[in-house]
Amino acid sequence: MIEKRSYALTATMVASWLVVVTGRYLLWLEYYDRIIEQSILGIVFVVAVLSTSWWAQRLVRRHGDIRGYVAAGAAVVLCAAVVLLPWNGIFGRTWFAVHHGKFTALAQLAKDRELSADTPSGGWVHLPDEFDVLHFDHPNTQDVPIELYPGRVLMMGLSNEEVSENMFLYMYDRPDAARISPCDLTKTTFDDYYRCSRLSDGWWWLARKSHYPDVDE
Repeated sequence: MIEKRSYALTATMVASWLVVVTGRYLLWLEYYDRIIEQSILGIVFVVAVLSTSWWAQRLVRRHGDIRGYVAAGAAVVLCAAVVLLPWNGIFGRTWFAVHHGKFTALAQLAKDRELSADTPSGGWVHLPDEFDVLHFDHPNTQDVPIELYPGRVLMMGLSNEEVSENMFLYMYDRPDAARISPCDLTKTTFDDYYRCSRLSDGWWWLARKSHYPDVDE
C-alpha cells in the first residue's frame, strides 16, 4: 500500500512538472487575458512543489547520506529554475530554430511580394496555412514600410491583441537590414514597447516590456 502511494505521488510530481514547464515554455503567463490558464498553471505549480518536497524528504529519510541531500538540493534548483529562467527568450529562440526552414521560406515570400494582402492599406496579410505553426494560427501579421526609413518589416504577432505581447519580426529591403536592431530605429514604437533579441537571417524576437509608456504620453 505504501509503495503504491509512493508511485502515485512520484507520478504526480513528474506529471505536474511536465505541465508547469510546458506552460512556462508556451508563455501562458505572458498573456494577460489568459486568466484560466494562469490559474491552472499556478495550482499545478503548487502541486509540483509540494510533491517534490515530499519526494526529497523521503529520499533524505530513506538514505540519510549525501545522495538524499543532493536530490533535495536538485529539487530546490528545479523549483527556482522554473520560476527564474527567461522562458520568453527561450521560447523565441528554440521555436525559431525548430522551424527555421519555414521562417526562411516566409522571409522569401515577403521579399518576393507574394504574401496575400487581407487589408492592403493597413499592411495586414494572410499567411498560407503551412505557416500557421509559426504563430499559433493568430491572424496578426503585417507587412509594412518602416516609417521614415527605407525598407519594410514583416511583423508576426503571437496573440490577437492590437499590440501583441510577443512577435517575430523580419526586416528587409534596406542595406543594413541584417545588422540593425528594430529597437534602434527612431520614429518607431519598437523600442518603447519591446525588447529586441537577434535571431538570425534578419529575424528578431520582440518581447513586450513589463512597463511601457502610455500611448497618450
